[in-house]
Amino acid sequence: MRSTRHILALTGLLIGSCLYGQHTPLTSQYLFNGLVINPAYAGSRDALAANLTYRHQWVGFEGAPVTQMLSVHAPIGRRKLGLGLLVYNDRIGVSQETGLFSNYAYRIRFRKGKLAFGLGAGFTMLRSQWSSVALQQTNDLSFATDTRSAFRPNFSTGAFYHHKKWFAGVSMPFLILHRYTSGNEGWTLTESKADLQPMATGGYVFELTPELKLKPSTLIRYRTSSGVQADLSTNLILKDRIWIGASYRTGDAFVASLEVLPTAQWRLGYAYDLGLSRLASYHQGSHGIMVQYEFGYRIRVKDPRYF
Repeated sequence: MRSTRHILALTGLLIGSCLYGQHTPLTSQYLFNGLVINPAYAGSRDALAANLTYRHQWVGFEGAPVTQMLSVHAPIGRRKLGLGLLVYNDRIGVSQETGLFSNYAYRIRFRKGKLAFGLGAGFTMLRSQWSSVALQQTNDLSFATDTRSAFRPNFSTGAFYHHKKWFAGVSMPFLILHRYTSGNEGWTLTESKADLQPMATGGYVFELTPELKLKPSTLIRYRTSSGVQADLSTNLILKDRIWIGASYRTGDAFVASLEVLPTAQWRLGYAYDLGLSRLASYHQGSHGIMVQYEFGYRIRVKDPRYF
C-alpha cells in the first residue's frame, strides 16, 4: 500500500508539472552551476570551468527525481565572449529527460564590473513508460501508450552582472512551451503563459574580518500556475576555503550545505535538503553532490571569486 501511494502521489506530480510544461532541473548549489538557470553565466569564471552535479531528491520515495548535470564554459575572444555547454539527465518516476544546450554570452565591462547578455539553444529528449504506472482504473487509455522519444527544441535567455562583491541576474529558461497530448500525438507547442518561469538571482559578500566573510544570496522563481518560490541562502566563508551554508526554499525545504576548496582550482560541495512539503513524511530528505574544476586558473589573492 505504501508503494502504491508513492506511485499515485508521484503520478499526480507528473501530471501537474511534466505533462503541462517544461521541468527545470535545479540544485541547491545553483550558484556554481549557473548555466542551468542563466546562459549569460557562460565565461563568468574567467577560466575553463567544468562542473558535475548529482542530486537525489526525496530519498526513500519510489520514483523520486534523480538528476545528473555537467556544465563546461569558458571566456574566449579576449574574454568578451563566453561559450558554454550543458548536458543533463533528469529521471522522475516513469519519465526520463535528457537535455543538451549550448550557451553564448557577450560580456562587457560596466561600472567596475562585468555585464553579460546570454542566449541558450538546444533540445531535450523525453521517454516515458506510462504503461508501467500502477492505476486504479486499469483500462485508462491515457496511460496505455509509452512515449519512446519525444524531441523538443528550446531556447533560453538572460543577463548577468557581477562585481567583486556582489552579483545580480535575470533569466528565462525554456522559452518554447510544450504540452503533452495523451495518445500517439506526443508533444505539441502551447501558448500558455502559465508555464513560463522567469528567474532572478542576487547576492552580496560582506567582509566581517580578513578571514571571515558572509554571503547572503537569493534565487526567485515565478510561475503563474504556482506563484513565487524563493531560495533564501547565506554562506559563512572561512579563509576563502570553507563555505558553510544554510538556506530556506519557501514551502519546500531547509537546506544545509558544505563546500571545500582544497586548492584554487577544485571545489567540492555537498547539500542536504530537509523537506517541508506535504511529501515530507514519505522520504528522508534530498542529497546533492558537486565537483568543480577550473583549468588554467590564475590565483588572484586580492580578488577571489565568491559566485
